[in-house]
Amino acid sequence: MAYGGNIQVTMQSVKDKIGAVAAQAVEEKFEELANYTVYVAVPDESVDTGAYVTSFSIGPAGVGGGRSRSSVNKPRRQDPRAKKDEGFSQLMSDIQTIDFKALVESNNTKFTLRNRSPHSRDVENGENWRKDGYHVFEKIRSEFR
Repeated sequence: MAYGGNIQVTMQSVKDKIGAVAAQAVEEKFEELANYTVYVAVPDESVDTGAYVTSFSIGPAGVGGGRSRSSVNKPRRQDPRAKKDEGFSQLMSDIQTIDFKALVESNNTKFTLRNRSPHSRDVENGENWRKDGYHVFEKIRSEFR
């Protein structure tokens, strides 16, 4: 009986360690997704005002509404790298607010990556353009299946 507490504490510390490692792995995957989304999936030529690339948000599934930046009245021909850096910084800020340990403990690591810019469907599919879209979310799905 005297040893029962020690075994339970040891088991709990192992569980805690596994949970911490899993939470860190999930967080790293989120960061990898943010980096891929902004710097790989969004081509430089798609950045004009920066509204699309700064409209991404990420968080646990079912939480939050995301960002919506309109290109209306924004200056055109912005530096793609500067706008991508801004979008990446926003995603990293989103990631820093997530309690990854709680996600892992709840056994629910589902998340949502959103882009709520008014022209997000145009960028994705070219819906209101005379050319094809950039298929950003298609690239992301393909990379992170």
